[in-house]
Amino acid sequence: MAAIQTMSDSDLQRMWELAKVSLAKKISPTHFKAWIEHSARLAEIDEINKKVVIDVKSSVALNAIEKYVKASLSDIFTDFLGESHEALFRVKAASFQNAHSMTAVKKVQTMPETTGSLLDPENAYNTRLKKAIDNAGLNDKYTFETFVIGANNQLAHAAATAVAGSLGTAYNPLFIYGTVGVGKTHLMQAVARRALEKDPDRKILYVSSETFLNAMVDSIRSKKTAEFRNQYRKLDLLMIDDIQFISDWEAAQNELFHTFNVLYEAGKQIILASDKPPSEIRNLADRLRSRFEGGMVADVTAPDYETRVAILTKHNEEQLDTRLPQEALEVIASYVESNIRQLFGAYNKVHTYAKVTKAPVDRLIVEKILGHERELARKKVKVEDILDKVGEEFGITIGQLKSSTRAASVVLPRQVCMYLIRDILHYPLERVARSLKRSDHTTVLHAVDKVIKLMENDHHLRAQVVAIKQQLLK
Repeated sequence: MAAIQTMSDSDLQRMWELAKVSLAKKISPTHFKAWIEHSARLAEIDEINKKVVIDVKSSVALNAIEKYVKASLSDIFTDFLGESHEALFRVKAASFQNAHSMTAVKKVQTMPETTGSLLDPENAYNTRLKKAIDNAGLNDKYTFETFVIGANNQLAHAAATAVAGSLGTAYNPLFIYGTVGVGKTHLMQAVARRALEKDPDRKILYVSSETFLNAMVDSIRSKKTAEFRNQYRKLDLLMIDDIQFISDWEAAQNELFHTFNVLYEAGKQIILASDKPPSEIRNLADRLRSRFEGGMVADVTAPDYETRVAILTKHNEEQLDTRLPQEALEVIASYVESNIRQLFGAYNKVHTYAKVTKAPVDRLIVEKILGHERELARKKVKVEDILDKVGEEFGITIGQLKSSTRAASVVLPRQVCMYLIRDILHYPLERVARSLKRSDHTTVLHAVDKVIKLMENDHHLRAQVVAIKQQLLK
C-alpha cells in the first residue's frame, strides 16, 4: 500500500489520543485496557486509499482488535476525517518503547548476583530488593501500606495478606475478581512486594494475560517452547492479570493448565485476577475453571462512600503542595461511585483548579467542577444505550428486555434497566414503563426498590450496575 502521511508524528499522536477517548466510550473497559491502551498506536493515514494504518504490539493484540475493535475504529476515523476510512492493522512491536513487561520473564532467570558490599548488609539488601521488584514487573506504589481497606475489599485483603505470609500454603490459587479500577492489581502486587521484602531471592513475576499470550506465541514461532515453559514453571509466585482474556485461546488455556499443575504440585503460589469469577468466564475449559476455584475466590467491588473518602484522605495527605479541605474530599467521594481511577481523576481536576487559582475550594466549587461534567454526560445517554449496555452485561437482547417473558434470566436485567433509566435520565415512572413496553408504573417502582435492596447485599450485582453506569457516563 502506497501510504501518504500528511500529518506529523505529533499530529498523529494527538489524533490517536482523541480516537482513544472516543473508543473508550464504545467498547468495554477490559477490552480497552488489554488491547488498546498500551498495545496500539496510529501509524499512518493513507488519503489515497482512504485507510488508517494502526500498529499493534503483537499478533495476539491484532487478532483481538480485529475481532472486538475494528468496526468502531473505522467509524471513529470516518467521523474525524469527514469521509469513509477503513482501519487496517499491522504487527510492529518495535513501535512500542516500553518493553519491560515483554522481557520480564527473561529477567527473572538472568537476575544478576548481588553487588552490594558485605561490609554494608543493609545496602546490599536494598540493592537486591530493588532489582527483584524491577525484575518481577512490580509498581513501587502498590504495597499493603498504600492499600485502603474497606467493606468492598476486606475478604480479598485478608486472603492476600495470608498468602503473602505463607506462599503456596495459605490459599492456592488466590483468584481475585472485580470490575475495572477497584484495586485488584494493587492487591496482587502488594503480595509480591511483601514476599520479596522477606526474601529478595524469590523468583516472582507479574504479567498481564496479553504478556503471557505473547510470550507463548513467540516461543512457538521461534521454536523455544521448552525455554518458555522452563521460565514460567521455575517461579515461586506467578501472577496473571485479566486472566479472562485467555478464554479466547485454546492453546493458551492448555499451556496455562500444565503450568498451573507444575507450580501447584511444587508448592508454588499462583494469583490470578479477572473481571468475573471463574464460573462466569465464557469459553473457559472446565479443568481450568476447577483449578481456579480450588483455592480462594475473593471479590473486590466498587468502594462504598466511606472507603472512597478514606482513599481520598490518604491521597490528599501525600500531596506536598496544595491540599484540599475535607469538605471537598467528601463531595468528590459522593460524585464518583464506580472505581478508584475515576476517583483520582476527579480529585486531580479539583486539585489542579486549587493549584492554578490559589483560591479556597469549598463544596459549591467542587459541585460546579464535577457537576457540570456529570450533566453533560447524562444528556448524551439515551434509553437504547442503557438497554444495550445492560443486555451486553447480562447476555440478553433488547428484544428480550422489552418482551413479556417472565424468565428469571430476563426479569432482573429488565429491573436493572428501569433502575438505571430512573437514576441516570430521571424519567418519571410512566415514561420508564413505556420505554420497556410496560403498562403499569407501579412495576417500575417495585423494580427500582428491588434493585436498590439487592445491591445492598449482593456485591456482584452492585459491581455490575456500577460498571454499566460508568460506561454510560464516560
